[in-house]
Amino acid sequence: MYKKVNKIPGYLRDFAKRGKKIGWINMLRELFHYNRFYYSLLKKNGVSTSSKTILYHTAFYAKVVHLFSDISKEELLKIIPRSVTHGIYEKLQINRQDITYDKHNMYERMHQNSISIPHLFVVTDSQSQCLIENTTFTELTKNATNQRILAKPRFANGGKGIHLLSPQDSILPNYIYQSFAYNHPDIIDLQGSDYCGTIRYVVYQQGEKNLLPVAASIQLNGGKITDHMINGGSISASIDLTSGKLSSLGLDHQGKLYEKNPLSGKKISGFQIPFWKELLALVEKTCNAYPELPLIAFDIAITEAGPVLLEINAGCGTVAAQFDKGWLEHPFVTDHYMM
Repeated sequence: MYKKVNKIPGYLRDFAKRGKKIGWINMLRELFHYNRFYYSLLKKNGVSTSSKTILYHTAFYAKVVHLFSDISKEELLKIIPRSVTHGIYEKLQINRQDITYDKHNMYERMHQNSISIPHLFVVTDSQSQCLIENTTFTELTKNATNQRILAKPRFANGGKGIHLLSPQDSILPNYIYQSFAYNHPDIIDLQGSDYCGTIRYVVYQQGEKNLLPVAASIQLNGGKITDHMINGGSISASIDLTSGKLSSLGLDHQGKLYEKNPLSGKKISGFQIPFWKELLALVEKTCNAYPELPLIAFDIAITEAGPVLLEINAGCGTVAAQFDKGWLEHPFVTDHYMM
């Protein structure tokens, strides 16, 4: 996340917009207050902090006020940065890197627990040697002419490096080649795109078998290989945790709100996510397979046959999932941080 600091021109525009809206002095005070609050929270609770933490929080502040231009100072403090969710793992000394960041390890455990995931064709190591090879790479590239085969980095996030395999490709080190997940026809109709859009479901495991939902949102794919809001041009909308219906207007990476998805012309709020009960069952089953992870962010594709788990993240920094309300007062924060 710290690498985002190198996008200084974009952040300067965000600061300038906020400064013009509330006044430059007020904006600087607001930024200082935000930084001081979360930096102090981490430090007081024994989570490592540095100048990079301040730079990251500054960049995160710019992103939040860019998306939510009318946000108040009080509301702003409730939008928690990723350093807080990741800080829980640091406090508990849980090595989330080996558990979820290495997607090979992640898929291995899911497979062992009979969790629905996309079919893995090939998984490579740092020398492009195959760790999993359910077909030869040559055969895979031949099939790439008539089917979508997803290639994604074994160690990455934010949609970076993901692409569709082509017949001319060479096998890459630390890559995963898997079947492409097609959405349920109702979601494709809402999206106006048959590229995969996902459900982001965040859950807190508060003790044994006590699952507390944090938030859920959909990424309506903008017609690109990834549904990342910035890299994929997707529109996000909140999901009611009980019914599984979209419960908000759509939000894009410019902070614009939409009653209808501009790609399909379909109304967003009120749409019923297919297989919602099955999604909740998949979440519970996966949590049982990962009892050591207190906070999990799921990326789930809803297909015509039901939900498929694309990956999980130990901790997350989803801004879009916080735009109805922030997470500061959620039990996953209050249980682990002394305010």
